[in-house]
Amino acid sequence: MSDMQVKSVGIDSPTSWRTKLTHLGPGLILAAASVGAGDMITSISGAATYGMGLLWVAALGLLVKFGITEAVGRHYIASGATIVAGARTVAVWLPYLLFGFFLVVAVVFGAGLSSVAALALSTLVPSIPVVPASIAISVLAAAIVLRGRYSALEATMKWFIALKFGLMVVLAGITLVQLEDWGAFFGSMRPAFPSGSLIDVIALIGGVGGTAGIAAYSYWVREKQWNSPNWLPMMRLDAATSYLIIFVFVVATTIVGTGLVYGTGRSVKGTDGLAALADPLGADLGSATRILFLVTFFVVVFAALIGGFNGLSYLLADSLRTIRRVPLDAVESYVSEKSWVFRSFVLLCLLSSVAIVFTGRPVALVLVYAAIGSLVLPILSACLLVMLNRRDIAPNLRNGLASNAVLTTALVLFVVLAAVQIVESF
Repeated sequence: MSDMQVKSVGIDSPTSWRTKLTHLGPGLILAAASVGAGDMITSISGAATYGMGLLWVAALGLLVKFGITEAVGRHYIASGATIVAGARTVAVWLPYLLFGFFLVVAVVFGAGLSSVAALALSTLVPSIPVVPASIAISVLAAAIVLRGRYSALEATMKWFIALKFGLMVVLAGITLVQLEDWGAFFGSMRPAFPSGSLIDVIALIGGVGGTAGIAAYSYWVREKQWNSPNWLPMMRLDAATSYLIIFVFVVATTIVGTGLVYGTGRSVKGTDGLAALADPLGADLGSATRILFLVTFFVVVFAALIGGFNGLSYLLADSLRTIRRVPLDAVESYVSEKSWVFRSFVLLCLLSSVAIVFTGRPVALVLVYAAIGSLVLPILSACLLVMLNRRDIAPNLRNGLASNAVLTTALVLFVVLAAVQIVESF
């Protein structure tokens, strides 16, 4: 038995589609946590040059990340082990490495996202000071996570999913209604290859969907008590729904970007540029649309901040538990939203975000987060290739040809991407 196994509690998996839809949860949290300012920047920046021509890259990236997420969930169902506990069976030093990665990400993550969210508020209402707003946003996000119940988090994130994706679809609809050059719009749908560079394609693949959030998926699956093979179809539906929602968001964002900046010479560089896009957007589509865009931007980033605080605290708490080899009967004292260890890491995320905001360089530190975060996916892919091909995994839960192909592709792609991001950041 793995040191992170749990016993089945006898909950039957749903059989009807209606019941299955009501059970969706971990994937919705993943979608809310994974889609942030970076996805909006990537989509709109790509649309500025290529219009709708890069959607194939987004689709490919999300398909690869679905393969990793499905494997993370399947590994938990097959072994009862979370991803960090499983990583220790691959190499005893891996939990130490992962703890270091997650700790760095946790320290810089909150400051970057809260500052970006505050920037959107300040752009919307110039009288709002960015630093106090950033601190207030971090405190509110941490308070939501510290409520200490997974069911409450899931319910909150479902509302954010409906809000952030609904608003983005509305923005796309407004853009299409007021579109003047339909010929250029449809012409941009021809699949394009960014700058003729394979590296650019790999960067775009890595730029959609999550990184550390994918690793946290097993903790949300654990909270749902999907801990037996009969839950496998439900978990796969949950993960697939997550990436379908993210793809709809990317399509909507790309439509907005194509309608506003394609062929105009405008560019969107960094989070400042994205917020600044609100002004020409208002000039083109009206002040109400400008407000809608900034509200959408804020909601997208704030939801990602909540999901990040929760997921990173799980990953850090479990990494510490695994390093200290805490026995099975004491697991809940670490890997639980009510444990003091989990809550301590939430407070660490909060306090570090507040401290870094006062340095005046929180958004720049997002580059550090991106570089370190990019290292998680190749490690995750490599571990899953080892863990899910073992003989002690039930045959129906082991990797098949397709899973091995996706994980191997992900390993190669994200090793290259990690190398590029580290070089560019440092």
